[in-house]
Amino acid sequence: MNKIILNIGKVLALGLVGVMCLTSCTEEPDGSNLFSSNEKTIAELLRDRAELTAFYRILEKGSFDKYMGTYGEYTCFAPQNDGVNSYLDSLYNDESYLISAAKIKHNGITEDPNWNNLDVMAKVELMSDSLCDDISRYHLSGEEHMQVDNDGTGTTWTTMKTGRSIRVNIFKEDAYKEEFIGLTSLNDVSAIVEGDIEAINGVLHICSDVIPRSDRTMDDQLRVEAEKDLSIFYEALEKTGLTQTILQENKRNADGTKKTYELQSHQDRDGNDLYYPKECLVKWTIFAETDDVFRAAGINSFEDLKQKCIEWYSGCSAWYDYINEKGITISTGEDYENPFNVVNMFVSYHILRAGMPIDRIVYEKNASTNATWNLCFGYEPKEYFETLLPNTLLKIWETNPKTTKNLWINRYLTNNTLTSKLGMFGMPGDGDHELVFPGVAIDRNSSVETLNGYIHRINGILKYDQNARNCLYERLRLDSSTFLFELINNGIRFATSSEISALNGGGDGNRVAFENTFFDNIVCYNPGTLLRFNVMGAWRANNSDQFQGWDVYDFAIKLPHVPTGDYELRIIYPPMARGGLMQFYLGNSSRQSDMVAIGIPFDACADPNIDATMGYEPIVSLEDDELSDLGVAAGQRMHVRGYMYAPASFSRGTYNTVTDPLTYDESDIYSAAKNITGSTSCRSETGYGTMMLRRIITTQRFEQGKDYWLRIKNLVNDANLGWSFDFVELVPLDIVNSQRMSEDWY
Repeated sequence: MNKIILNIGKVLALGLVGVMCLTSCTEEPDGSNLFSSNEKTIAELLRDRAELTAFYRILEKGSFDKYMGTYGEYTCFAPQNDGVNSYLDSLYNDESYLISAAKIKHNGITEDPNWNNLDVMAKVELMSDSLCDDISRYHLSGEEHMQVDNDGTGTTWTTMKTGRSIRVNIFKEDAYKEEFIGLTSLNDVSAIVEGDIEAINGVLHICSDVIPRSDRTMDDQLRVEAEKDLSIFYEALEKTGLTQTILQENKRNADGTKKTYELQSHQDRDGNDLYYPKECLVKWTIFAETDDVFRAAGINSFEDLKQKCIEWYSGCSAWYDYINEKGITISTGEDYENPFNVVNMFVSYHILRAGMPIDRIVYEKNASTNATWNLCFGYEPKEYFETLLPNTLLKIWETNPKTTKNLWINRYLTNNTLTSKLGMFGMPGDGDHELVFPGVAIDRNSSVETLNGYIHRINGILKYDQNARNCLYERLRLDSSTFLFELINNGIRFATSSEISALNGGGDGNRVAFENTFFDNIVCYNPGTLLRFNVMGAWRANNSDQFQGWDVYDFAIKLPHVPTGDYELRIIYPPMARGGLMQFYLGNSSRQSDMVAIGIPFDACADPNIDATMGYEPIVSLEDDELSDLGVAAGQRMHVRGYMYAPASFSRGTYNTVTDPLTYDESDIYSAAKNITGSTSCRSETGYGTMMLRRIITTQRFEQGKDYWLRIKNLVNDANLGWSFDFVELVPLDIVNSQRMSEDWY
């Protein structure tokens, strides 16, 4: 039956330092890129300033002076000599950021009994090369950052220290030093005293102090934060034993040694060498209630929290399908390390395996993403992440992404992703979409970065309850970069091409290559499979980036877990000559013997304008036909054949021009959609090789207690073919088959 649409913080404290025992080597920049003009490089600007001699010597010892003299787009944060001197004194005297003492005596500085009488240059000479490397990386970025990019809402600027960023804000009345008020703040301690000094290879900022960075693990830092305002949460974390889990910093081999990766083939199709990570960082995100938030809920101690957890979780089998499917008994006792003890369940739902700063949790519009931000027509970014509570998802939704950038956990709107109005997405107050649960707000101004993750304070109680399940009853668009969490932990998700180029020694920065065992949620059956990630750019892709498989690929990817129900599974793809002919399989493990073929081979090379099997119909514009329904009826016919138009929520990268919300006028049902056709939205691009489509893979039951692996096998022996794995959609069948409403275009 056809559907009839009638109304169509403080981040880091004093005296912090990076990894003192870092031994990784520095990529050598391309020496052919030396300048010969009369304009100055960052290196020359540094050498010209007498107050920056100590920092420049640190760059030399870390072998980063060469970068500052070559082509590129760099930002250099250069602390003055006095700031370097004070910082080195704190390191030498073991004024440690750890609870007891420094990991290495004097934090990697050679002992000298005459230390107090040395000038700053002599002190720099006593620094280890690895310490200089560490400080250098943290004070350099592979992208230009100007003070105008600081909007005062807690921006982060990336550094050349993989996966680490600097929190940038403006010093207020409670500034670290009174004379800093009104200046740009870096990790709440260092001030830019003279900034935006332009060089021909980037920008230089002169800073008051060395920018502090935490060498504490998540557990160590949480212990410190507990003394401020997280005492109840931290006590629960300790009692559950999850403090040991969040100590991990790197992937390890079975013998405990750090796992490393070597990739022989890491070129693009034009033969350019691509950057690839040689180790895999492990990071975490923790959402934590403050003591004040707990007290407002009547929780004044750990014992109070335990009683609330019994109230919240003892009957969770009513909405937590995993419990029933696995036959698990919930514990309300003192066995807190039991993963199904009520306290453990509460705490584990607060922890993600992906470490994200506040402005990189969702695809946020900011200075870093502005050049390629491609969300259209008022679409608000949202993402889904798996937590440490087995097989559970947590949703994060950013409202007002251009202005206030509010972040909400598990925000719940009735009929979200459905609409009875042409071209509109669900909005509260229209009768169809009522706000049932506003979500738990994330505090944007009190996040803390640690050595292996981020702590974000929240302004409400976060729990896996009926609201947490109900908020997932919608079209779930699961971006590959959220469940391939290694992309997040290693600074690749939301990285710019210039940042990746800097990591690649000035080489190609558009893509990243990976060794085939790099991801926990990917298994490659053909060792010749090439795994690639297109970083943010002018791609036809959600969030302006996408994961890909190249060559004669044959790999399986583990899908995120969803609440038990009947779902339609879809993928998005670009019909193009390099798309390939492939077979899909689905299995409950990554073993090939468990895989069951789904349907007939899929031809991603087929031209929709020629191939009649998919029933593709170009969307007719209102200018061509004032009675056009803009693809609603055609989309229904395509759906029967297993295809759908691309969403209208994103465009092709830098070509996006329509970013304002659509409007709806009751007297003109087409007012909301009149700009869709002819825009740069991927929904309306109709040329072969430029458009996007969605392919329905299967309709079946998914159980929360089972794993699901999607295998994609190239059936053509052609090394030039590739497969884009941007996102998958899992859509409850009741939503797909709704007779009163239709899926929105977003």
